[in-house]
Amino acid sequence: MKAFIAAGGFAARLACLSSALLLAVAVFAAPCLAADGVEAQIDALFAEYSNGSTPGAAVGVYRGGQIVFAKGYGLADLEYGVAITPQTQFHVASVSKQFTAFAIALLAREGKLDLQADVRQYLPFFPDLGHKITPQQFVYHTSGVRDQMALFQMGGKEIRDVLRQEQVVNMMSRQRGLNFAPGSNYMYSNMGYCMLAEIVRSVSGQSLRQFTTQRMFEPLGMSRTFFFDDVRELVPGRANSYQQEKDGRWLRTLLNYNVVGTTGLFTTIEDLARWTGNFSKPRVGDAALIEQVTRGGTLTDGTPTHYGFGLIDSPVGGRTAISHSGSDASFKTFLIYYPENDLAIAVLANTRMAVEAKAQTIADLYLPPAPPAKPQSKPREIKAPAWSKRLPGAFISPAMIALTFEQDGKQLLARRRTPGQAAPVIFLADGRFTFDMGDWERASYQPVFSADGDIVALEQKMTSGLPGARFERAAKISNSTVTLSALAGDYRSDELDVTYSFSVENGSLVGRMLWLVEPIKFKQITADYFDSESYTGWVDAIRFERDADGVATALNMRMVAGIATNLVLRRVSKGK
Repeated sequence: MKAFIAAGGFAARLACLSSALLLAVAVFAAPCLAADGVEAQIDALFAEYSNGSTPGAAVGVYRGGQIVFAKGYGLADLEYGVAITPQTQFHVASVSKQFTAFAIALLAREGKLDLQADVRQYLPFFPDLGHKITPQQFVYHTSGVRDQMALFQMGGKEIRDVLRQEQVVNMMSRQRGLNFAPGSNYMYSNMGYCMLAEIVRSVSGQSLRQFTTQRMFEPLGMSRTFFFDDVRELVPGRANSYQQEKDGRWLRTLLNYNVVGTTGLFTTIEDLARWTGNFSKPRVGDAALIEQVTRGGTLTDGTPTHYGFGLIDSPVGGRTAISHSGSDASFKTFLIYYPENDLAIAVLANTRMAVEAKAQTIADLYLPPAPPAKPQSKPREIKAPAWSKRLPGAFISPAMIALTFEQDGKQLLARRRTPGQAAPVIFLADGRFTFDMGDWERASYQPVFSADGDIVALEQKMTSGLPGARFERAAKISNSTVTLSALAGDYRSDELDVTYSFSVENGSLVGRMLWLVEPIKFKQITADYFDSESYTGWVDAIRFERDADGVATALNMRMVAGIATNLVLRRVSKGK
């Protein structure tokens, strides 16, 4: 028991579950007993999807693996008017990952797989990337492998195209670089989970669909759950994905994946009751295995990432929780389990909606109030110090993230992209500063001063506790057509088997590629570094490399959110 507590406390939480539930029933019974009132409140959350003409969602609430609420709202298929029910099969996107990881854990438990072995032991096609990469690093998203969706986009594929597992394998076999050294950082990678599916095939001799059906879904009675590994397959009554246009029309959002491991699971609200029940009363695996898969991982140096076997072990709404969300096309999904209450909630939607927020609202109807948040000491905000006048300019990290600072009247602004996200700089009493760009990772920055008092770099401190980066001051540039013309030409990636062509148009550098419908316009930040002014092809930034004579010979490309970096394109011809 001590080992479980030290490792994350999941077993300890379950051990005290009975007494906790008795207390909850005694003290907070009134809301739970008023079933009609609870249903009315949940109905109100989904009222806009109840008029019989829109897509919507299926909702499930489970206690001890038993359904206490299950209902559908809206239509699974707009063309045929098929209603969503608790039996409707949904594509659940990245909620699939916990099932893939569970299969890996089962194989490891049986001694058929070593989580610490080199993955090349199981995957003959996997390239030598100069580092040992392990199956566990795939599970924890600490392998450093680039994200497959980013690579597909950079290679000119669209999400609406048919994407096959074999293409993912081919793409991985051509890779020659990583985002970072394995184990040194955390970066969500769909590629890693597709590789886990291939490891299951290699070790068991079965496809991921066959293995999970035989070893997990059939024993649990999940008769309508499977990995959808053939896009041609007919699934009667399945939910299709829709988005609403500005003029009010609904259009289908196409999803043509044969890709499994990272995504691809079809399941229902009813089947998920059996899955969540396996957390507290295991029928597949045992308590030790459940402890393993629900415990967050760590980096090599012991830094916690809170990401376990396809599950995030982190409080939600002030309560201890294990959860994961999913998003593909317009499918939005969320599955959350509260181990201290043995309560789980699933929201599966076939159009974009705030499924996480809706699940938390539902949790408030069934659970005791969350304990008050502990006060956290935060550095006091102060007025701009004298050194702030030396901050304007650009700073770039090794991962090709540029931060620029500019004076806007009396306010100093931080800008993530030009002319993208911007926010006022907030100065702190401990000598650091921060800013709030919404979805931008929370961090603070410590200026690094030269002997002359100039700010030469910024040391980033992540709020998550994960490693930060050092942003180096970039030299000022004069954006001239002559300078840009020297960078024009064709640049080829053997890893993606594509060529990008760069030219100067209306004073800006523009990139094109055969399969991109729209060109990519770039904003020059330094002599060699450029930010994308759009998300065309998911390209976020490029940095040119030069030879001893100062001639551009290659460029390094970064994808949006950094899920694929260090991709080198060699110059094969100069611009005209």
